[in-house]
Amino acid sequence: MRDKLPAGIDPETGEILLARAAGEALGVGASRPPGPPAEASSRLDKRTYLDKEQGKYKASLTDYGDGLCEVGWAFVPNLSPFKAAGRGLSDNREVNKQRAVRRARSTIHKKVLAYGLDHLLTLTYRENVTDFKRASDDLNRFIRSLKGHLPDLHYVAVPERQEGGAWHWHLAVKGRQDVGLLRQQWRRIVGEGNIDVQKPRGRGNQRLALVKYLSKYLAKGFELDLRELNGHRFRSSLGMTIPTVSVPIPQEALGSVAVYMAEKVIQRSGKLGFIWVNEHGSAGWACSWK
Repeated sequence: MRDKLPAGIDPETGEILLARAAGEALGVGASRPPGPPAEASSRLDKRTYLDKEQGKYKASLTDYGDGLCEVGWAFVPNLSPFKAAGRGLSDNREVNKQRAVRRARSTIHKKVLAYGLDHLLTLTYRENVTDFKRASDDLNRFIRSLKGHLPDLHYVAVPERQEGGAWHWHLAVKGRQDVGLLRQQWRRIVGEGNIDVQKPRGRGNQRLALVKYLSKYLAKGFELDLRELNGHRFRSSLGMTIPTVSVPIPQEALGSVAVYMAEKVIQRSGKLGFIWVNEHGSAGWACSWK
């Protein structure tokens, strides 16, 4: 029977295992999936119980279909232990930056998976466009123009700056595209530009591969600190919703919330690919993919 255990379960003990990708930067070929970073490699054999009088757990589950499912949970105290610093006043900008990176990556991967985006559309210029505001305006005009031809278009767009300083855009889109239409609309706006549409390289789920590509470009944008350029880290279609539902934590599961939530992933998808729990055992994230 042990050889039939879901991925992520120790075949010897039956315990749920944490991933071993501590501190690894997400990129093409990375061993960990998009989501919170792994902080340690250990077993979920330490039970954590937080008094319900001090607060309560909030947990959610998102089922993207095709065996892709994720859960997240956190203990929310009744009283906040500290007051957040004002914007720009934090003593640890690097920590805040990493949190922002994780939030942006999380939003991107949720939208890509929820809307089945599986192709990468790249928009480039022939000239050396180093003005980010112009690049942003061009993208906005391009999207507005496409909406007249493709009213159901959904996308997630991330900017990239090349070594020479020139900007171009990477967009996650769904399915095969009318290359002629896309090139016509882009060139009508920017002149001698070009477009390219392709599936992510490699085997495996194309949506997950696309998330890794976009996350790589997103990380480069954070290094450039686009806020100084008055720009956004990424763009996406308006009105994109995520199929997330709340998960109540029963009283009997409070001593092992991570195990309870991991079981939810297994019930939905038949496997557990990755799980992360913070050092206090009060928050975590798990998914069905590796």
